[in-house]
Amino acid sequence: MNIRGDIDEIRFRNEENGFTILVLDIDGEPVISAGVFPLVVEGQTVTLTGEYVVHPKYGRQFKASRCEIEKPDGIDGIVRYLGSGLIKGIGPALALRLVSTFGKDTFSVIENAPGRLATVRGISKQKAAEIAKAYGEIKEMQDAVMALQAFDIPLGTALKIYKVYGKATADTVRQNPYRLIEDVDGIGFITADKIAQRAGIGRDSEFRVAAGVIYILKESVSKSGNTCYPREETVAEAANLLGVDEELVRSVADGLVLERRIKLTETSDTEVYVLPGVYRTEKNAAVLLERLIEAADSTVYDVTGDIEAYEKINNITLAPNQREAVRAAITSGVALVTGGPGTGKTTIIKCILDVFDHIGKKVTLMAPTGRAAKRMSEATGREASTVHRACKIGGAAAVSDGEPLACDAVIVDEFSMVDIFLFEALLKKLQPGTRLVLVGDKDQLPSVGAGNVLADVMNSGEIECVTLDRIYRQAGESLIVTNAHAVNRGEMPELNDKTRDFFYLSVSEPERIAAKTADMVERAAGFIGVTPDRVQVLCPRKNGAAGSISINKLLQNRLNPSNGGATIEDEDYVYREGDKVMHVVNNYDLEWKIASGYNYREGTGVYNGDIGVIREINRSRGDMTVEFEDGRVAVYTPDIYNQLVLAYAITVHKSQGSEFDAVVMPVTSGGPMIMTRNLLYTAITRAKKMVVLIGERYNIKKMVDNNYVAKRYSLLTGFLKQAKRDSRLLFGSGEDEN
Repeated sequence: MNIRGDIDEIRFRNEENGFTILVLDIDGEPVISAGVFPLVVEGQTVTLTGEYVVHPKYGRQFKASRCEIEKPDGIDGIVRYLGSGLIKGIGPALALRLVSTFGKDTFSVIENAPGRLATVRGISKQKAAEIAKAYGEIKEMQDAVMALQAFDIPLGTALKIYKVYGKATADTVRQNPYRLIEDVDGIGFITADKIAQRAGIGRDSEFRVAAGVIYILKESVSKSGNTCYPREETVAEAANLLGVDEELVRSVADGLVLERRIKLTETSDTEVYVLPGVYRTEKNAAVLLERLIEAADSTVYDVTGDIEAYEKINNITLAPNQREAVRAAITSGVALVTGGPGTGKTTIIKCILDVFDHIGKKVTLMAPTGRAAKRMSEATGREASTVHRACKIGGAAAVSDGEPLACDAVIVDEFSMVDIFLFEALLKKLQPGTRLVLVGDKDQLPSVGAGNVLADVMNSGEIECVTLDRIYRQAGESLIVTNAHAVNRGEMPELNDKTRDFFYLSVSEPERIAAKTADMVERAAGFIGVTPDRVQVLCPRKNGAAGSISINKLLQNRLNPSNGGATIEDEDYVYREGDKVMHVVNNYDLEWKIASGYNYREGTGVYNGDIGVIREINRSRGDMTVEFEDGRVAVYTPDIYNQLVLAYAITVHKSQGSEFDAVVMPVTSGGPMIMTRNLLYTAITRAKKMVVLIGERYNIKKMVDNNYVAKRYSLLTGFLKQAKRDSRLLFGSGEDEN
């Protein structure tokens, strides 16, 4: 619907993103409206398109998606507009003198005869030119934004487009809206395609088909974790998406290869397309990894004495494969140690540290997430940090500052979480000769980001790998550990033992499962003597009655009910002060600070999976202040609200690298690609003290029996083998060839 009125008051405006709260005078009645508006000022007449909504605290208001600005034609309106401060160089007094001189022709004079402005007291010829320029820039922006609204482009998006193209905005959008995908942050193929349809661009346009092919490849990277994608599947999916013939898609894709906008290469069994940036990243990671292997000190070091000394001091005896893991870490350029819960990975890390200390090597500890780094630090008694922080990774992509790490060895825990982009960024920071020790669980879910790094490294045969497979006595007393290994073997977990740390509640129907899940959070917290925020609900999926979105709302109302305080609303949630939240994308540019006593630090970068609490909601500024678990405090403005979600319940995928005192997991029926064995295994292994499964036994059995693992297409294994061959050709194999 449309409403028309005069802007009576602007209550809030975010100058960076244009989000505005204003009061509109409609026939003497005030109407509050919120939205992203071009440069509007008090006194303007506007027509807004949108709908009335009821805000939980501020009541009825008009949520605007479109704004048409009318130039004021009355004397009072012109004075108010010019004197608003919008046009640089004109204040209220000068606005009054201008309108007194030129009347209703004031705008026409500024646009068409700016030299006449110099006849007004206080305006020189130079100032007249400056006023005309400032007015022209504002008019250009407003005209461009309103022109884009003809294509049904939301105001916020229109402002983003204008910032990129300026006065060429309208022409660019009309001629090739698919350029927006590459040039404007936040615009993808679906949005660009809708604009193209309104601009009259044909469905078989080469611009459109090329954009569709690249979209399929980008979606394959971001949604499925692939670094490459089979040629024929790309063609078929693009043809289906676009509604065009496969031959046309194949022809356009071949053209993209010739233009070097995509690459065509081969894996061991098929031809694949690859985005050039992803190709370079994966290939460079292989080259850098091989460089570390080749540069390792070839001096043979016998670690037997150091291991025996560690065993004696700690009154333990390492198993043969544990000793082998320590030896590999100390003597190899790159070593990978894998094992499930209770197999002694932490013990091995501590032993490796002890040996490195003894031989005078400086070690840096890191993990993919803040939670994992904190846990690593607590387990070892040493400082550990995230890979991002240790490597000073920041900016619009995983780009480090280029200065190498000043250490002799690096140990990375929870390596299964590391995607190819983070892995390459880490490798760039390591000097030849640095030892790299990778520790993880090969049976966890793969990284959220693209690549299959842990599996590719293992399968390449070029890296020394040691698997820990024995459960030790203390860990074996935990039903969490024994059930995790049972699930991993494809066996049903023990669900009837009520005396230890693993519990099952038989409940049917998703709504009842969700309600019981919410009940169990407080009960589990009381049972193990922690606060409810130390208990984490892990859901297989986001949507549905027992999905994370629904359960978040249940738990929010139980644990942080509304008290009439400030709130902020977005698409899925109403946020309150005190809410537990999670950041869900990597934002390398988001500023944070830590101010605790004498400890003051500031920096940039908040990452996918970081969990915190909303400490303040400021409605006058339109922002939220979030404090994360490591003490960082960041401020969220309306344009990045969507980077937060409530975190009373999160998906299992988002829990990777984290550990919680207790895990409560609702188990309902679901598709075979979601309800899998390794998803259940990953959820169970996130818990330290208690696991509660809620649902029907046969759905748990379906997960245990379902060993489906989504195939990830990647090139790292092949690149590692090639890097090894290239190294041998360059340096020789080192073997006697006589």
